[in-house]
Amino acid sequence: MFKKPATNVKSWLLSNSDRRKLRDELIKRFPELATFETKQGEQNLSILPDRINRANITTYNDLHGMLYIEEKNPTWLRFYKDKREMLVPSVYTLWRFPNLLPKIPTFAPVISKLNGGANLMIPGIAFPPEGLPDVREGELVSVTIRGSNYPLAVGIMCVPTNTLKPGSVKKGIAVQIIHIYQDHLWSMGDKSQIPEDEDVKIDSVTQDQEFVEQTFNEMKIADDTIKESSETSDPHAKTTNVQAYDEEQNIEGSYEEESETKNSGIEQPSTKYTTAEVDNLLQASFYQALLKKLTPSGTLPLTSSQLYSAYVLPSRPVGTDNDVDVKKSSYKKITKFLKAMEKKGVVKLKEQRGDTLLIGVKWDHDELKLFKPHKTIEKASISASKSQIKDDDISSDSNNVDQIKITEVFMPKGAIGELFQMQGKSIGEVYEYKEVSKIILDYVTSHDLADKKNRRFVIPDEQLCKIFASKQGEPVPDKMTRNDLVYHVQSRMDEYHSVTLPGDKHRLRKGRPKSIQISEARRMGNKIVTIIKGLEEYEIDPKDLIEPLKKLCASSVAVLQSPNSSPKKPLSELMVQGPQTKQVKEYLASSKGFPEKYIEIIKMKSKDKK
Repeated sequence: MFKKPATNVKSWLLSNSDRRKLRDELIKRFPELATFETKQGEQNLSILPDRINRANITTYNDLHGMLYIEEKNPTWLRFYKDKREMLVPSVYTLWRFPNLLPKIPTFAPVISKLNGGANLMIPGIAFPPEGLPDVREGELVSVTIRGSNYPLAVGIMCVPTNTLKPGSVKKGIAVQIIHIYQDHLWSMGDKSQIPEDEDVKIDSVTQDQEFVEQTFNEMKIADDTIKESSETSDPHAKTTNVQAYDEEQNIEGSYEEESETKNSGIEQPSTKYTTAEVDNLLQASFYQALLKKLTPSGTLPLTSSQLYSAYVLPSRPVGTDNDVDVKKSSYKKITKFLKAMEKKGVVKLKEQRGDTLLIGVKWDHDELKLFKPHKTIEKASISASKSQIKDDDISSDSNNVDQIKITEVFMPKGAIGELFQMQGKSIGEVYEYKEVSKIILDYVTSHDLADKKNRRFVIPDEQLCKIFASKQGEPVPDKMTRNDLVYHVQSRMDEYHSVTLPGDKHRLRKGRPKSIQISEARRMGNKIVTIIKGLEEYEIDPKDLIEPLKKLCASSVAVLQSPNSSPKKPLSELMVQGPQTKQVKEYLASSKGFPEKYIEIIKMKSKDKK
């Protein structure tokens, strides 16, 4: 439904009465929500916030509906299907209430097919030991990866679950997907990732080849890479069992940070593994990089050097360190290794301007499906770095991280200032939205402006008419709801924002608060770098972040002059090697105390799009 972007009109604020009606409707349709009523001190459990917007949308296939938006995230979708009204939670809502809908588990590789616009077919269901939940045809369900608690998609059950059994040869659509993680509805929100507050082991697909092929053929997904790759896998090739190496070498879970090595031009023989073992470990690192770092939605094409340095090397098994190197393998060069993988049918390559590019991956290749992921040196290094950064923060400040607080405030002017003075308020001060609302509603009460027939509405008096009078001579409404009155008054006030920095430093600045921008960009040689801008706005010195980000991202970090810099106001930006958006955002939020609401993630544009 949201494979392509939907068009939507400008959203507007939901009135208190409509919000209450929506809340009652949600509890009636989803009784489980009644247990999540707001409790004192637990605002994160509230079903609906005090402010929620709604917007009319139209999908690319001309389906009309209404979207409810909480801050930036779409939370509920209302539309009609077969003359029946549907009220569907988004993945953002399902992550807050993971048990809201019955769960239909599937295999991890199937999710990439669902992201491509396919529905979940019956052979794609991963039957749990306790059996499927009792769901009738036409009811809403969520789709999870087997072993995970958090839903990745929501859809309509197309067949009763009591008719489905493990090992059945029954075919057809099991769940018609409405919305899935990483589609365009998810992209309308803050693009947050799946919660990671519990250890989830995602099972690999262990079905036989015939069963898995049946699943993907049922989905009718045409993979261009599969079509163009006609060669079969080498029957003598063996899948590397990294866990066996771990046990054999007595490799433990904690490791020192991977040291940066320099090419000396002299090939050093391996003293820990034989050439055949290096070949197997290199292949395992390559498969790990494809499945865990690249993913089907990853950025392609990639040059051979970028693939090797940014994806394969960090994906080596823990404990192998510099003993696993393409120069110590039988291939000697990364290009020769990639061509061997292409011969197996795992990837598709292309020669361009003397360089080898990775342009496609056969995600349902047998060796990729049966590969067992391992713990990588990158993950071990990041874990150690996070612990070190946390220890450094605690040792330098025993009172934990000082939070940077940003509050949007408003200053009255003109006719609004006169109204504030009539209520005994100063016109030279700034007020938060709640304070503005109270002042306006107190004015309505003290001047008895409520409609006698319907107290929800307010009849503007002369003072309010002065506020709403426009130069274009547009008529002032005869009456309006209280929420609309507050909203329109606030929108005519001057915008400011208050910033509280560590050390109790207060700053009042005009305009809306600026965001710290994190973006990824391509540099020479098709390399990806992460750029951080806007740190100085909140008195964060970019130079202070060099060492922590070096440890956290295991990459080089540099401070550059911003293109928007001027001699009077010099500005800098940080550049981190590799795609490090997630790590940088987590660091700013946890270690620097910066509000995630004002961290803006800018996606890298595809080179193929004009």
